[in-house]
Amino acid sequence: MELHAVGEAVESVSRTYAAKFDLQRTDEWFMLKLQEEVGELTQAFVDLNGMGRDRGLSGDEKREAFANECADVLAHLLLLARSQGVDLPAAVEAKWLRCGTAPTTDTGFARQPH
Repeated sequence: MELHAVGEAVESVSRTYAAKFDLQRTDEWFMLKLQEEVGELTQAFVDLNGMGRDRGLSGDEKREAFANECADVLAHLLLLARSQGVDLPAAVEAKWLRCGTAPTTDTGFARQPH
């Protein structure tokens, strides 16, 4: 699915969810929800990589939880960007894909080792 279409679908789901639970989707709500989801992604990463206490999850369950939290972060990033009038696919293209090639030292985007 194309990112604009994903954003529109996520917006529809979010609007329905907010109406069902009587939530006000303010600018602050969008930002705080993204932060909440990043925290949950961090916890899923910790679990997936065996850096936390045993929660009784199998490896497959840990991978599924991590994938689900990645999806939540992407969805809430799309919602936040949309709420602020940012066309995220266009911004990614302008920021990351403008050269048409992988980032290199020639473009000032040297990949950092970790």
